[in-house]
Amino acid sequence: MQVKPLLLIIAFLVQFGFSFSQSMHNKKVNTSGAEAYFKIASALEKGDEENNVSWQLLFQTSPYQMMIAGNALDTIVLKSDMQRVYAAASLEATSSYSGKVSYHQAYKDNQKQLESYISLLHNLNVVDSVKTLLYPFLPMRLQIEELFPTLFYLNYGSGEATGFGGIVISDLLHSYKIDRYKLGLLAAHEAFHSIVSIAFQQRLKTDIDYNAPSFKLLYFLQNVSEEGIADLIDKPLLLQKNSPLYTELRQLTADEEVISVSLIKKMDSVLTLANRSEQILLQYNDFTALTNAFGKNGGHVPGRFMGSVIQKAGLLQTHIHTVEDPVSFLLTYNAAVKKTGSKYPAFSKTSVKFLQRLRTKYWQE
Repeated sequence: MQVKPLLLIIAFLVQFGFSFSQSMHNKKVNTSGAEAYFKIASALEKGDEENNVSWQLLFQTSPYQMMIAGNALDTIVLKSDMQRVYAAASLEATSSYSGKVSYHQAYKDNQKQLESYISLLHNLNVVDSVKTLLYPFLPMRLQIEELFPTLFYLNYGSGEATGFGGIVISDLLHSYKIDRYKLGLLAAHEAFHSIVSIAFQQRLKTDIDYNAPSFKLLYFLQNVSEEGIADLIDKPLLLQKNSPLYTELRQLTADEEVISVSLIKKMDSVLTLANRSEQILLQYNDFTALTNAFGKNGGHVPGRFMGSVIQKAGLLQTHIHTVEDPVSFLLTYNAAVKKTGSKYPAFSKTSVKFLQRLRTKYWQE
């Protein structure tokens, strides 16, 4: 999951009625962006003149409209990059490509497989596969059709996916690689974020100050909590040796326990100080500052470690009951450390007191 100026805009668009086309027989799978991408690529390969390439076919699809609205996509750059890779007259050596241009080349190299994958996304029941992987990590009240997100697929520009506010946006190539290994695995992780982020927003009081340092801290803890549970969905499988992401994830998770223990101790320290005076939080003026101080990779660390401790202690369902509550995640982690008698750090009584104050201040009971 990426962190999120784009996602906040997407949430705004969803909340205030941004209209998403639900073609494909009203299924919750939308590949319009990916299909339009390959139509543009084919036109460029045929040597169509710039003025005859219908770029709006691409930019008017729902996922590209969202990317453009969120300032996550420069259409001029996208046109230039696609022309470099796909234009029939291009004599540029592929070895000179880098960044997003090389990613377009990866799409070109895998075009037949990706177009077949698009068909499979509609012919196979990917939604049921996602639900099978996802629903053990959600309470029954969140396992309803109306909350299940629409799954959008497009060329994201890198191997990324994100879920928030009732939608999941996945890079088609990245998803293809993972779905060949386990159908629906990437989407299940992101669908968790999509569903739980809405539940979190709905549990907040209506008269809160979103710019308050204490709320920014709560929002950071929500990201730690979400990643901690979402990573239980896919990371155990993706860390198997036959996983397409095994080497990458092994490097990403190296020394994770040591780093997580250090971050938890730092988090406990600031929570203890905040219980005396919230002035201590003023130095962390945004999400990035909090992540840099108390997390890594947008909250995956220490969230993934904490979620694993909870699961190994047999207390996962204790938190799942109120899965959108980040305070529950930290308190359940504490209970897991106590239950197992492990060496891992727990949050102090003073920190717990402040967490309970946060919940009272912002949470609708």
